[in-house]
Amino acid sequence: MVASFKSKRSELRGISVSGVTIICLVFAAICLIFVSRNDRVIGDLRQLMSDVFTPTYDLISRPGAELRKMRNMATNLVDLQASYQNLEAENERLRAQVGELRRNRVLLDRYRELLALPVEPSLHVISARVIADLQSPFVRTLVANTGRLAGVKEGQAVTGGSGLVGRIVSVGRVSSRLLLLTDFNSHVPVRIAPNNTRAILSGNNADNPVLRFLPKNTNIEEGAEVVTSGDGGQVPIGIPVGVVRVDDDGRPFVDLREDLHNLSYVRIISTRNIEQPPRETNARTLPDLGR
Repeated sequence: MVASFKSKRSELRGISVSGVTIICLVFAAICLIFVSRNDRVIGDLRQLMSDVFTPTYDLISRPGAELRKMRNMATNLVDLQASYQNLEAENERLRAQVGELRRNRVLLDRYRELLALPVEPSLHVISARVIADLQSPFVRTLVANTGRLAGVKEGQAVTGGSGLVGRIVSVGRVSSRLLLLTDFNSHVPVRIAPNNTRAILSGNNADNPVLRFLPKNTNIEEGAEVVTSGDGGQVPIGIPVGVVRVDDDGRPFVDLREDLHNLSYVRIISTRNIEQPPRETNARTLPDLGR
């Protein structure tokens, strides 16, 4: 009897708890349905419930946050390992290239000694900032904030971060004007790898200068490297210019390494002046045949 009474009492208690829960849920549903959502009391109640359950939400969300953090760490570790492997492979390639460059340097020095070639002078670089962009459909020039006081002279080569951009055409006391490779008046001697084909890189007031005065029956492959030839003595030899592209009509032009529309800083290569040889006189001394 006592056991059956206790079981019935527990069942009644369970029923009463369930009933109270159902009543609360129904009341909450009625409040959400019939009470305006903009009601201030409901808003305060929601805010109160948020304040009450915020610590619980934070406690419940911590395991998920930790799991996400661990997953991100694992992903980062995998990416880091892949990046490390790529860097190791790149370092191996660079070590091989450095070794090859050292061997070539030794051979080059040896060949210079055997041929008694003059050593190329060391280049002095003058940094400058572009302060004016004077580009138009007819003129492609820039103004830099470095001039005669810093050693800038007319004809000196101007480079960006990746390659040649033009030459100095006029110099002031504290400023200078540089003519871009794309200007119609720009003509720079270049060589085209791998056969060292000589040509003139001429501007055409477009974004890509063209190659002129190529030797006859010259076959230039697309993607060939173009560098300065050093002819004339003003522009040093070996400055990167761009790569060869061919248009739809089969005419070669050069895709420049440097973006000439977004130049902020340039480097002016200061080279020494090369003296011209003396001109030959027309009157030559003839030998005295009567002696």
